[in-house]
Amino acid sequence: MTPGPPAASKAAEDVTASEGPGYPALRWRGIGALAVTLALIVGLALFVALMREGRTTLGGISAAWALTFAVTVAATAGWSLASVLLVAFVARRRVDDVLAGQVLTHWPLLAPVTLVVMAFVSDAVNHRLLQTDDLRWLWAVPIGVWVAGQVLWLPLSLDGLRLSPIRVVRDAISGLAGSRFARLTFGLIFVQFVALRLGLALLWRPIGLFERGSDVGAYEQRARLALQGLQPYLDYWVEYPPVFPWTASGLKLLSVPLGGDEAAFQVLFSLMMVGFEAGILWLIHAIAVRVWDEPRGLVAAAAYAALFYPIYIANRHFESIAVFFTLLGVHLVIAERRHTASLAIALGVLTKLFPAAVLPALLAGQSWTARTRYLGLAAAAVIGALAPLAVIGREFFVASIQNMLLRPGWETVWALADGYFGFGWIHRYRQSPDTALEFNYTPDLPAAAWWGTAAAVAALYTVLALRRSPPTPASVVWSTGLALAAFALYLRGWSPQFMVWLLPFALLAYPGGRGFLIATGLSVLALLEYPAYFVLWSEHPWVLWLLVVARTLAILALGAVFARRLWRGGRSSPAGPAPATSSAGA
Repeated sequence: MTPGPPAASKAAEDVTASEGPGYPALRWRGIGALAVTLALIVGLALFVALMREGRTTLGGISAAWALTFAVTVAATAGWSLASVLLVAFVARRRVDDVLAGQVLTHWPLLAPVTLVVMAFVSDAVNHRLLQTDDLRWLWAVPIGVWVAGQVLWLPLSLDGLRLSPIRVVRDAISGLAGSRFARLTFGLIFVQFVALRLGLALLWRPIGLFERGSDVGAYEQRARLALQGLQPYLDYWVEYPPVFPWTASGLKLLSVPLGGDEAAFQVLFSLMMVGFEAGILWLIHAIAVRVWDEPRGLVAAAAYAALFYPIYIANRHFESIAVFFTLLGVHLVIAERRHTASLAIALGVLTKLFPAAVLPALLAGQSWTARTRYLGLAAAAVIGALAPLAVIGREFFVASIQNMLLRPGWETVWALADGYFGFGWIHRYRQSPDTALEFNYTPDLPAAAWWGTAAAVAALYTVLALRRSPPTPASVVWSTGLALAAFALYLRGWSPQFMVWLLPFALLAYPGGRGFLIATGLSVLALLEYPAYFVLWSEHPWVLWLLVVARTLAILALGAVFARRLWRGGRSSPAGPAPATSSAGA
């Protein structure tokens, strides 16, 4: 991503936009972009109508065919018009300039448009398109790219950003070829980190005294249903938000050419985790540089690269995906790219719930109009992803939500107080909505304790969100760290892998030896809980009491550090780089 037009150019556009009533609302570039957009939208509507209702002639159009066509045109054109006007209003840009930028996101629709034209001309193409899966990848991939482009374009445009993959690749090559790479720089740490993780992903199979298999095996077993055409939330319920279950189904389908067994799935899963872990490393460095300085940013990145626990977890669980979106949200808030941060937070929440901890930092120090806009974008992204699942697979959607909300606790003070000393239990059979509410024990703890704690966490989030002091890079990190610690303490159920949520923030709080020791201590606590406790000491409940209390106190202490720094005005070191400014958040 690269910054948008400089301030002078935007100012010139503002002046141009207000040159008087005689100036045309749309110049030729805007008219051309509008014509191309409408043509592609009509082509997409023809394709959807063809796929749903079949080929027809002008005189034989049925009511269902016409309704499908009209709804697709209205929905797509409505989205395009509303987003263009929103960007033009918020970013103070001419409508035709915004149209010219948005039309580039519609080019993937050329694939389905071409197919629909060929289907109306050729009986053979029409048959293959409607009766076989031979041509599915020719339209499914471009439409997926188009949807992703629409989702990304709006917040990026509101923040004055534009995607430039060519520039990213060019800068990466220049960095690797430069003489600075031979010295101790972040680039060297990054490449060594990725090389090590790639080797582990392709060649390492965990084995040891405590090895009992990982959750990847369970992910693969459920993802096998994709081979039968069954998808999460539509044909079976799951205990997670939808991003990862659908991703796992996609990985399973991709693993078929590689043999389709569990090992192929594990390799693809681990390779995906390498990408997210590399992103986490980059974000830790970038955030630490803004909060502190370049040397401490380098140390924080090196400390994360040296930690064992993230390596262990990345090959067993999918926590890294949500951690990445959490840190991405923090980084974008610091950079004053808050619209894009809203999307990052939404994607994180659709993976796991804890990235919502970035919301208070997103809203702090902003006007009510801006807060409404940021929350609206995040809510629209979440609802836009969940609504189709709720409509198409209502029973399994409701069952999934009920399981996440009503599942009794495990490995927390709440669970121990109820007398439960096991790990998180989930019913194995997912193809009946009824099993989502079958649990292995019934909690006795009063519901008031649970909801009272939830209210306290909500009150803390509200206080953090309504802070009026101007945000700084440090305050954004401390606010998110405090909100995340509060969320971790509030949880009714805790799995040891959740500790990776907090490790980056421990390193950002103490970018040096102390931070590495704190992160290592938290990792040891998690490893003592699993696998050590459940393999060696599961017959001694007092050991779990000791571990859970120690972990709770450690998270409480880390949250206290963030609270103290936040309320004392940031950090104890000399002032670092000033935060970027942008009119988009006004």
